[in-house]
Amino acid sequence: HMHGLYQQFLRSLASSGVLIGVASKNDSALVQEAFGRKDLLLKKESVFPFEVHWHRKSESVQRILKAWNIGPEAVIFLDDSPMEAAEVKTAFPAMECLVFKKHDYQAIWDLLLHLRASFGKASISKEDSIRLDSLRHAKPLLDASVQDGAPSDDFLQRADSFISFDFTKKSKDGRAFELINKTNQFNLNGKRFTESEWRKFLADPATFLVTASYQDKYGPLGKIAVLLGKLEDQKIQLHSWVMSCRAFSRRIEHHSLKKLFEKFGADEIAFNFEPTQRNGPLQEFFTELTGETPHPGIHMSRTVFLEKVPPLFHRVEETEDGRN
Repeated sequence: HMHGLYQQFLRSLASSGVLIGVASKNDSALVQEAFGRKDLLLKKESVFPFEVHWHRKSESVQRILKAWNIGPEAVIFLDDSPMEAAEVKTAFPAMECLVFKKHDYQAIWDLLLHLRASFGKASISKEDSIRLDSLRHAKPLLDASVQDGAPSDDFLQRADSFISFDFTKKSKDGRAFELINKTNQFNLNGKRFTESEWRKFLADPATFLVTASYQDKYGPLGKIAVLLGKLEDQKIQLHSWVMSCRAFSRRIEHHSLKKLFEKFGADEIAFNFEPTQRNGPLQEFFTELTGETPHPGIHMSRTVFLEKVPPLFHRVEETEDGRN
């Protein structure tokens, strides 16, 4: 009964956009047979990816993290073997690794409560509902990546990508607010907003809010980036900038800056950058673009940006106040 409850709970998490992957030391045919059972409550369609082989579980976890494009600190690893949990914990100290005590019903119930507290959501957004499909569809992008993780110009050109930039200041945009407050890896400074701070910042006529939505021939990602700032003379003060990990490697970040320069006719962007323990991907972006490690107070002129920016192949739409 507890295993059935556990499956039902995992299915509920998956339906709300929580990612669930499988790392199993087993024969692939046996795992396929298990997930083909009609009485299984957690369906195969709710799980991605499957890592089934006889190598170390930490190797499987590494590939799952790459497929999800997130850091270990955002993941909980569960295994019924204390040794396997310890092996993964050794490889990923920042990951929470827990033992599934299959014969201890109270421990399983406590585990479900812990998972609900960690991943439960009061409401589900459009982006939550398409998260798993977008990752599945992004596999060609992952496969096309070269050793440094960057897809080729030719691949990106054939992706038929489309970005919609919305400059409407919607203080009640729950997705933009969520991205600002929950995104860690591509985050300019890690700053979080209370609801009152959010409304106050957007109420200032000098401020701007940009949300970017993306899709390509592999599927839609929904709203995946938020830029928050203020225009002072011909200079943009970029206070906050976040992007979903699902949008990495598509040069959306480059086009976001290009759009800011074009929209406001600015000569320079000053970034309110602060290094955090988790925003390594944001720091890597600046390093690749400027050739140097980013530092607080970093700024970039329009001229330098246009010299450094790689080729961009997206079709672009701009929306303001609900109109094109």
